[in-house]
Amino acid sequence: MTTPLPRPKRKKKGEGGGSGTLRADREKAGLTGERDIHALPPEDGELLELDPETISPNPMNMRLELRDMDSMIADVRERGVHTPGIVMHTKVFMECYPQWASRVKHPDRTFILGPGHRRHAAALATGRVMPVVLRDDLARDRRVEEELVSENNSRDGLSPIEQALAIDLLRQRVHEDEDRTLSFDEVVERAGYTAGTVSKYLALLKLPQEVQQAIHVGDLSMRAGYSLSLLKDSDGSKESEEAHALQLRGWQLMQDEQLSVEAAKNRLALEGKKQFHAGKSPAAPVPLPEPREESSAPAGSAQAAAGEAAKPVVSSGGSGEAPHVQEASSAAVSVIEATETSETTASEPAAVDPEVLRKAAADLRDLACRLLLAGDRYAKGTESSARLVTVVLNPNEWKQAAAKAHGWLVELKKGPSSKKRPIDYFAAVAASEEPNLMLRAAFAIGLAADEVRAAQPGREWDARDVAHVQFLATSRASYQLSEWEQQQVERLSRVKL
Repeated sequence: MTTPLPRPKRKKKGEGGGSGTLRADREKAGLTGERDIHALPPEDGELLELDPETISPNPMNMRLELRDMDSMIADVRERGVHTPGIVMHTKVFMECYPQWASRVKHPDRTFILGPGHRRHAAALATGRVMPVVLRDDLARDRRVEEELVSENNSRDGLSPIEQALAIDLLRQRVHEDEDRTLSFDEVVERAGYTAGTVSKYLALLKLPQEVQQAIHVGDLSMRAGYSLSLLKDSDGSKESEEAHALQLRGWQLMQDEQLSVEAAKNRLALEGKKQFHAGKSPAAPVPLPEPREESSAPAGSAQAAAGEAAKPVVSSGGSGEAPHVQEASSAAVSVIEATETSETTASEPAAVDPEVLRKAAADLRDLACRLLLAGDRYAKGTESSARLVTVVLNPNEWKQAAAKAHGWLVELKKGPSSKKRPIDYFAAVAASEEPNLMLRAAFAIGLAADEVRAAQPGREWDARDVAHVQFLATSRASYQLSEWEQQQVERLSRVKL
């Protein structure tokens, strides 16, 4: 039963106000001449009060759940629904959107909702009538998707996944004047977001379902989810089983070890034993020991990958992405080389020279240092200052430290890459008057001094070396100590005792 509100004065057909389609709309809605004339409003745009039982939810609504319904129901019970929803005739909608017809929950109901599903649910729960505006023109012009997205933009409480689904719905719609889907630019224009925001929302839908669910319920931020979505497999795909496994592993690290998304991605790089190189062939890979959690061999043994070729892995800033996607990528260089270990065939693991283990650990620490320097928040001020003071107080370390830091920073495209000599590079940095660059360069020298010292062959580690690896482990690099390094830490701990 409908209760029409006062009707506005209608314009005559041809004056820009009358729809001229009332008869057709009445027929599409299944109304005969025997039905009450007031059962249908005379034209689009009329305000009505409807029994909510006469309205079906819209299958195109991308809300995964209706949130905060207790407060909404309490408010509607006390004051009624005070903001009108939008409805169309169900049969008009189903005719204009045949691909959605089979998913209409109540095809026998006279009306179907556009925006207003929380208000409709509250009206059903309280038995209150629902004010609505008839908008069959949205269905006829195939603009229901845009109306739903526009409504979502002005509403609170939608999760990033729900917003992404709404934009994806708009992306799949057919252009009203042509037999084609909307272009990306048309989606951006009609969604009311920037191009970058639209791309980031759609990227969330490429993540594994477990990660999408975490974003939906608020356990993972949209920013972190988007960063995980940039992880690709060796072929550059973000949607393959291999890519999804990396994305899930990153989310697992964030949960289990309370890592930031940047630290989790750095850990993945370390777990994959990946090495940066600046567009040229890397040196032959050093045999690496298997990680402790994956190896059943006793301490001091390793499964070597003798002679195995390096396998290139495409970075997360690969070609084909929109510019903002490339900028958001956390990859510090264009190419990452992964060294893969092979299964040992010997019945007993062969003994490994400790110096080989030292060199393997140094290679992984070198990667961790580069990962750390690639980020914007690489260290706290006190950590940076302590390392720089150490170098200043040990001037004999400066030359080697500056050479290594120069290599890192140029490879990461930080600072004046045209300067080929470290002394010229750091002089140009000092003259640049760019505070952030100067601080990064100073920290890089201090970090390199610690790393050069720790990597020296035949040298017995001391407390400074232990502090260096512990810093890498607790930094955004999220470095995991090798068995050889853990042995050095344990040895020094016993000495202290």
